[in-house]
Amino acid sequence: MGKIAQKSNKSGFQLRQDASKAEFWQKPVVWLTCTFICIFLWGTAFPAVKTGYDLFQIDQSVDNSIASLLLFAGMRFSLAGLLTIVFTVVSEKRNPLPQNSRQIRAVLILAIPQTILQYGFFFVGLANTSGTIGSILASTSSFIAVILASFFFKDEKLTNYVVLGCVVGFAGVVTIDFQAGDNLGFSMIGDGMMLLSSVASAIATNLSKKLTEFSHPRLLSGWNFLVGGIVLMSVGKGFNGEVRPINISAWLILLYLAFLSATAFSLWTTMLKYHEVAKLSVFKSLIPVVGAVGSALILKENILQPRIIIALILVVLGIFLVNYKKPSAGGER
Repeated sequence: MGKIAQKSNKSGFQLRQDASKAEFWQKPVVWLTCTFICIFLWGTAFPAVKTGYDLFQIDQSVDNSIASLLLFAGMRFSLAGLLTIVFTVVSEKRNPLPQNSRQIRAVLILAIPQTILQYGFFFVGLANTSGTIGSILASTSSFIAVILASFFFKDEKLTNYVVLGCVVGFAGVVTIDFQAGDNLGFSMIGDGMMLLSSVASAIATNLSKKLTEFSHPRLLSGWNFLVGGIVLMSVGKGFNGEVRPINISAWLILLYLAFLSATAFSLWTTMLKYHEVAKLSVFKSLIPVVGAVGSALILKENILQPRIIIALILVVLGIFLVNYKKPSAGGER
């Protein structure tokens, strides 16, 4: 009887602890603050990655350039994975290893779309388009994630406002690339790769929500980064990829990229455990705003073009529409 009572007390304590965590992460001040921290970090990744190409002397004109890009991506995410795992161990004093075969499978499954595919395509695509256009194209993942979520989760509904918001958001995204003039024509190796990266990101977003039901959010992120990063490095090195850092600035930019991935994905994966995919994912559409401003400030790109301004306005409007809740007696949309 004593053991049963002890087990019951422990179970009750765990339930109260879980409820406390859920209450904390569902506070508007918490999830909104964390969301915008993620958006800022992800937005600054575009100019930071392109700066990294130069600092590590990745030459796009040579035959092994794609292999070198994959090697660079693998270095970033292997380090990000280690940072995430170490932080979780230190802050929570827990065993970082997956506790069962189910959690191991979760890491391996999530690593494919979230790290290997998403960032394999991302690093190659961004090397062949501008930081501004890359950041706007990447925002398609927000709308794709919302659409996919409606098929996989009962509580994710495609209402009229959600559909309209997605249409407006996509219109903003395509405006940037399908207008004539300048050097903004569509290219498969650049813009096409960025769109494929967005599809992988949307799949990963929905998978994360499901897999965090039985996995620690930060450890799931950390291990899938580490596994995915090792795969990317192995492929890059296997095809004779190379990076040649100019000076310490190269390593500092790599450390920043690893830090932003570890921080943003850890926060995001945790929030997905307590919120609808649709409510969070549409905020990712603000990433191109940060990416465009960052590209203008750091890469000296010209963002004061009509098509860019129109695209950003449409994307932000899409966010509003997808999040809009029509007033009703039951308060539902």
